[in-house]
Amino acid sequence: MTDPQWHNVLLGITVALLLTWLLLIAALVIRRPTGKKLELEAAYRRFSPSGALPGRNRKVRLILLVLAVLVILNVVSLGLLLSRAPGESSSTQSATPGGLSSSTGRSPASDPQTGSAEEQTIQLEDLPDSARPFQTVRIQGTYHGGGDTFLRVQRWEGGKWLAFPLPTKTDQSGRFTAYVELGQPGRYRLRVLDPDSGVTSKTFVLVIKG
Repeated sequence: MTDPQWHNVLLGITVALLLTWLLLIAALVIRRPTGKKLELEAAYRRFSPSGALPGRNRKVRLILLVLAVLVILNVVSLGLLLSRAPGESSSTQSATPGGLSSSTGRSPASDPQTGSAEEQTIQLEDLPDSARPFQTVRIQGTYHGGGDTFLRVQRWEGGKWLAFPLPTKTDQSGRFTAYVELGQPGRYRLRVLDPDSGVTSKTFVLVIKG
């Protein structure tokens, strides 16, 4: 069994034992003597105001004391099991850089097939600084470690990255050339993204002059 399963089993056993001790205490408290014990108690009441045989009272007190100790031990163990539950859930997450769990998705630094983050970089070359509205702008570069990979050019707009409709594909050496058009004058922040691995190029600014 796994640790959470063992925890559930122990928790169930502890709760069952606690209920058992409580039922035993209740049975001892509400149990009434019958037969000769009733006659002895009736006779004892004539001479003692306590109303019950002293031997029976001592025995009941001793049993109740033992059961009370067992109930306390069960309550303590139940509290320990419950206090350990959050620690077990947190220990299932791996301590990866940035506080992210290893199950959150593929990371370029942890994928042995795609290499490390240093090996996977998108380098841009001969970037244009400006263009006219609806002028075709060429974006080229090299994706190191990313041969035969589809890339997307993105622009920062409205607080998020938006991809241009047409992707581009690298050749076996990782080189690529993409073409984009922008109609409205202004300053645009652009970048190139590998959607599969999340690797991006550095952001650059393209000014569309009106």
